[in-house]
Amino acid sequence: MKRLPALATLAVGILLLSGCSQAATVAACGQVAAEAVQVTGAIQEISSLTPEAAQAALDEVRAVAEKIRGIDGPDEFVTLRDSWTTSIDAFVTEGEKAITGDVAGLDAASTQMRTATDAIVAYCTP
Repeated sequence: MKRLPALATLAVGILLLSGCSQAATVAACGQVAAEAVQVTGAIQEISSLTPEAAQAALDEVRAVAEKIRGIDGPDEFVTLRDSWTTSIDAFVTEGEKAITGDVAGLDAASTQMRTATDAIVAYCTP
């Protein structure tokens, strides 16, 4: 769980999504940015001292990923969105394992989510 606070910094990069330059992606990137604000807050709560609070934060991140799946855009955006939400799902799964003490897959899930986030941020940043 000690590595989870570092994930909050990755969420800050997500906020860059509001800078989309392509007309077809402005709305999609803006919607993703709005949902990313929720992810940022929830990720900070994952490092909570109580397993219950950490689980609640993971549940919130899972719900946000479902909202993100509903955001439509051009094909390239949808591909990146799907990759990102898949990585969020993997992070939630590994976060739940970490709550029980199994942190073996947390680093890989964190890296996967960071890579997917970087890809969508790069797509949406002018």
